[in-house]
Amino acid sequence: MLAALAALFAATLLFALFPALDLAASRAFWTGDSFTGTSSGFALFVRDFARGVEILVALVVGLPLLLKFVWPESRLLIAPRVPLYLYLVFAIGPGLIVNGILKEHSGRPRPRHLTEFGGEDIFARVGDFAGSCLSNCSFVSGEAASAFWLVALVFLVPKAMKAPVLLATLALAAAASWSRVAMGGHFLSDVLIAWLITLLVMLLLKEPILRRFQPGLDERLEAGIARLGRSARSLAARLRARWAKRRHA
Repeated sequence: MLAALAALFAATLLFALFPALDLAASRAFWTGDSFTGTSSGFALFVRDFARGVEILVALVVGLPLLLKFVWPESRLLIAPRVPLYLYLVFAIGPGLIVNGILKEHSGRPRPRHLTEFGGEDIFARVGDFAGSCLSNCSFVSGEAASAFWLVALVFLVPKAMKAPVLLATLALAAAASWSRVAMGGHFLSDVLIAWLITLLVMLLLKEPILRRFQPGLDERLEAGIARLGRSARSLAARLRARWAKRRHA
């Protein structure tokens, strides 16, 4: 965790001291008229594909919880720690820190809005929160953070699967992040810092959720879902009975 924190600090400092790195990376995708990612269509496909995979993973890990809620007496098909860990990482990292705080308050214009690339806004380096963007700004990349969120699966799969899952999720995160830079939607620093923020959240939550409070946490979560399911079923039965009574009144 300390290594991730040090990497986050180093990356932030590097791009703050050498802002030309961001402009150079974006300029590599600038044709003089547009960004290559907006003209080819491939970058948009990669972006949408990554989003689809994220949604699929979120649904797959959440479905067993829904089934347990609907049928409280059934056996839960997944350890509750798995969706809890994944959902909390997403909610705190890409959700709260990236989209809720930084993107709304950083003030950094996106590359395609800069004068260097045919726009009207002035470039703002990392750490400069006085840019002209008012909301949904460039710093940091929400889609890079959400794509990198899938790397959290590495902490949940068996040891034999860790290496292939790591390679696959990193490849997807890299492709999705490339698409954002190629489309002029984000700077290189937006991507890398978003990754490191998400990684830091993963590491902070891994110990308490996946180890320290186990197995009691799993048992309490499963029992809680079952109670909610029974309560919902009881409420639904009362509402049906009340509705039937009114129909025959």
